[in-house]
Amino acid sequence: MADGQANSSATFLDRVTAALMKAAADAPKLTLLVLGALLIAAAFSITRLGVDADSTKMLSPDLPDQKRAHALNEAFPDLKSTILVAVTGAQPDAADLAVGSIVDALKERPELERVFAPAVDPYLAAHGFLYRDVADVAESFTRLSKSANLLATLRSDRTLDGFAAAMDEATRLAEGAEIGPEALDRLFAEAAATFEAHNADRPYVFGWSTVLDEDKSGQTTRLISILPKLDTTRLSPAKPALRSIEEAIATLPEDISGPVDIGITGEPALRAEEMQSVLATIGISLAASLVLVALILRFGLGAWGLAVTALTSLVISLVLTTGFAAIAVGTLNLVSVAFIVLMVGLGIDFAIHILAHIQEMRRHGSSAHQSVTLTGQRTGLALALSAVTTSLAFLAFAFTDFDGMAQLGLIGGAGVVISFLVAATAIPAILVLRPGLIEETAAPTHVPRLPEWAPFVVIAIGLAAIWPASLARFSADPMELRDPGAMSVSTFLKLAADPQITPYRASVLVENAAKAGQAASAARDLSRVGRALTFGDLVPDDQDRKLDLLDLAYASIDHAVAGQPTAILSDAEAPPDRLAALSDRLSKVEGMSQRLHRAIENYRENRSDTEDKKIEESLFQALPLMFQRLSWMLNADFVSRETLPPALAERYLTDDGTYRVEILPAQDLSDPFIAQAFAEDVIEAVPEAAGGPVQLAAAARTVAAAMLQATLLAAVMTGLLALLATRRLIDALAILLPLSIAGFITAAASALLGLPFNYANVIVLPLMIGIGVDSGIHIAMRERRAPGAVFATSTPRAVVVSAATTVAAFGTLAFSDHRGTASMGMLLAISMMATVICVLTLTPSLIRWASGSKTAA
Repeated sequence: MADGQANSSATFLDRVTAALMKAAADAPKLTLLVLGALLIAAAFSITRLGVDADSTKMLSPDLPDQKRAHALNEAFPDLKSTILVAVTGAQPDAADLAVGSIVDALKERPELERVFAPAVDPYLAAHGFLYRDVADVAESFTRLSKSANLLATLRSDRTLDGFAAAMDEATRLAEGAEIGPEALDRLFAEAAATFEAHNADRPYVFGWSTVLDEDKSGQTTRLISILPKLDTTRLSPAKPALRSIEEAIATLPEDISGPVDIGITGEPALRAEEMQSVLATIGISLAASLVLVALILRFGLGAWGLAVTALTSLVISLVLTTGFAAIAVGTLNLVSVAFIVLMVGLGIDFAIHILAHIQEMRRHGSSAHQSVTLTGQRTGLALALSAVTTSLAFLAFAFTDFDGMAQLGLIGGAGVVISFLVAATAIPAILVLRPGLIEETAAPTHVPRLPEWAPFVVIAIGLAAIWPASLARFSADPMELRDPGAMSVSTFLKLAADPQITPYRASVLVENAAKAGQAASAARDLSRVGRALTFGDLVPDDQDRKLDLLDLAYASIDHAVAGQPTAILSDAEAPPDRLAALSDRLSKVEGMSQRLHRAIENYRENRSDTEDKKIEESLFQALPLMFQRLSWMLNADFVSRETLPPALAERYLTDDGTYRVEILPAQDLSDPFIAQAFAEDVIEAVPEAAGGPVQLAAAARTVAAAMLQATLLAAVMTGLLALLATRRLIDALAILLPLSIAGFITAAASALLGLPFNYANVIVLPLMIGIGVDSGIHIAMRERRAPGAVFATSTPRAVVVSAATTVAAFGTLAFSDHRGTASMGMLLAISMMATVICVLTLTPSLIRWASGSKTAA
């Protein structure tokens, strides 16, 4: 039965499609000439196409949370533009040495606007003690005073013998003062660690600050904030600055870089590496998808000539769609950039159905021209509706606040229509000019009929998938989309695990200091808040008392920095081997000194002048930095708002008087539930809050709602089209029910495979509905034409080949370094396989069961 007879209301679309294909067949050269002109125009447009890696632009700027985030970025743009270098060492001195060396290497680099490292900043180093408790300051200065002569001795003799002599004298003094050598346990422990590392051939820096200041043992992370000069003419504006930083780090001497780990992160670094991870593999995915599609076409259509014809239609569609993207949006985001690979899988569908039906007509004796016209008449409705349903599935996101996916929806929706129009014109023109391409082949015209029990198995699988599908979750954290092996990501995650330095922090903008204090006070009352900082907190309390303590210790510290040491033993009394003498003395003392004794004895077994030079480097490498800081500290004075380093003050107060309150969590926010709870608490206490965790929580709500809204919209619109196309409620239900089961299977796969829905893959369900309805319409209408014999026609083969090309194209995205793109590819491939299996298995069976038809033999 012809389509027009089956459904008189559908003849309009049949006639339009048939007329389009006939016009192309009647004037094939003119058709190809017009397409060639469009290709040239598209090629010129493509040169203006760019990519923006800023994930914060993925949501509508009109959302309240987005407005607050925009205001924060406008007031404090450096927060978003700053590159962070994180230096982590086993002790602070090793980290500080590396920080100082990196800062020196970055001085006057033209790619950098500003470099700020609090750990080695002269002002903060001199006044750092003012930010500590009075009791800690008193204890620190007492320790420094007692060690003044030891430091003076080491300053004047930076040799291994000099170190041994100073240690020996310190031990004598401790014993003489009856305070016991255990008072020197920190010194003994650090010296032992240095000798042990040397004996094991490991880099190590003696931690003088650990010995002489507060106990800072354990891993220490120091941050360098770098403001780059952005080159907006580049795809990655921060790339020159990042390359300059990488070069500076690479040139560090081994004795500086060896004891520490150095990483680079911050928004510019994250964006640069994310863009690189996306673009580096998108070309490979495109090439691989084209190769796989070509092979599938060859075996599906049975001839290379037809495969090349389909690929020609596809390539024309890709170029025209890319040209449209350049004109319509101008700049792609990290989600929409994947449209090129998606269109490989989707754009080929129309060509496959047209070629398969033309082959079928040719087998029945029609000429090339007649085959084209008959194909248009008999498949026009299904082809046109397929274009509309898939386009609507893409466009469903255009009605949401998810701007990033709306962009992909616009490009994809237009691309599907372009692919339909190209296939309906280019293929008839090519086949009329080269009728020999439609040759007899060994390819089967149909796929094997499925067993009667297959629908029940599919329904059972769908029911079993309901529970795991309920466990599927959505993640709005951009970090879950990025390559965990990238330096910027791994460094970010390390910082995020420490609430003291985590990049996950909220901010509040207020008009004056009083409101800043109120906001900070409200935040500090929250159990999930660790700290809340304002500009006022940069000026320390109790400065008078702490400066008085400095005055009391001034003479001792000055002696350590510039005085002449007092020796207990004269040169004549000194033993010839000071290291052996120290080891001997330590052997007679209990406690930590025994560890140092053993380490020294192990060292002495292989001692040489060369080894002495090496260990002297480890022992004294950080000593000059400590003396420099003590010298700066001797000149410390009151800290005021005016004397603060601009790089620090500008983080909390703008020139126009806008204050920023910074709110840090008390816990690691890598757990999404903890992050959500932190954001909700902060918003409840301070509704004006913005920044990282708050924005992520709002994005999660917005994108999850967008996915639900787009999925429902796609289901309703495509369902109505299916009903209008078939004019039978049972046929529409036979199309939609398999898609529901495929949806449960896809959601279950998301939960079971640990692939949460995210910014990139939220399009899976709406797109699955659109494509699934396409396949369902083809199958349903062919089933009505040939009741019980649909598997004896070319339609199921076209559906299977089309699905195979779609899965192959989408599947290549799964190998992307970008986890968001990879998850999109994997879930799309799974959803497409589930969809085609469910449609082929259930749709014809449901129609037969409802109509009482029997399966044809």
